[in-house]
Amino acid sequence: MKAELYFTYAGLTDQDLLGKTVVVIDVLRACTVICTAFAAGCREIIPVRSVGDGSALLANLDRGVVLLAGERDGYKVEGFDLGNSPFEFTKQVVRDKTIILASTNGSKAIVLGSNGETCLAASFVNISTVVERVTAIDRDIVIICSGKESTFSLEDAICGGMMLSLLKGKVELANDAACVACMLYDNYKNNLVSALRGCDHGHYLASIGFGGDIDYAAGVDTVGVLPRWDNGRLITDK
Repeated sequence: MKAELYFTYAGLTDQDLLGKTVVVIDVLRACTVICTAFAAGCREIIPVRSVGDGSALLANLDRGVVLLAGERDGYKVEGFDLGNSPFEFTKQVVRDKTIILASTNGSKAIVLGSNGETCLAASFVNISTVVERVTAIDRDIVIICSGKESTFSLEDAICGGMMLSLLKGKVELANDAACVACMLYDNYKNNLVSALRGCDHGHYLASIGFGGDIDYAAGVDTVGVLPRWDNGRLITDK
């Protein structure tokens, strides 16, 4: 298997992903939230590109079983049911529900990633589960770091590097970004919490009261679910 990694989804096209296994990473916080919601029993998650797309989709669905989740600048969108903190997605709130998710970066990256043969959502919390599936599929991989508004984010790059390190001996690193991500993970692997709290977005989230989200997102293999794209939405096999 060849493995490419991209620090943002900017500039990637549908054609870049065709026939490949795509793994989308958004540590702070969309993919962490997605995993948490599935572990809490939600039925499916529909990522959308924008707040407007989410509201428009909701208008055509049963409001009794659908929740609208999303954030802008870290805060819950006005009028939405949920924001983008994993602590909001409890069993009492999301069990058996469909969730429409409109985050600033992660949901957009997942919609793009759906053009791959397989598209999986990954974060530290489910990383070994994703690596297990990627290994079983045995197809060339594209790892997309969601980044922050089309720019580099340290936390996603470290997570991508961890994934590649866990795949060591099974993949050929096919671009420079993949090599750099591995080096970043080697540098930060012994203190992921510190790395996430020290990165730009971690600093920002802590400043607006979401420090607990950062520590939660740094937990490795705490949520053993496998969110995958299926016919317009994410479902999970585990």
